[in-house]
Amino acid sequence: MRWLIFLSRVAFLCGVMVILALSLLFNEWNKGETISSAIITSGYVLGMIILPLVNLIYLICWIAGKKPGTIVPRWLILFNIACLLLIFVYIFFVE
Repeated sequence: MRWLIFLSRVAFLCGVMVILALSLLFNEWNKGETISSAIITSGYVLGMIILPLVNLIYLICWIAGKKPGTIVPRWLILFNIACLLLIFVYIFFVE
């Protein structure tokens, strides 16, 4: 199950990029267009692919009887779920 830890860490980085992309959307704190476009692209595209995938894997593991909390740290699971909820809130309520 080392692959689940790896995917969870990748999803963590995607979640951080989603938070940075949303902060750039509401408050332009970065004046460099190249860095801003890279943050926004990686945040939205990778976040929309990796975060639901990892959370779906957590759900499948939980249904199969394997608790992902014993493999992956709980704070990482909670952060990934929170970032997924943040994406859903942005898609359904803000846009």
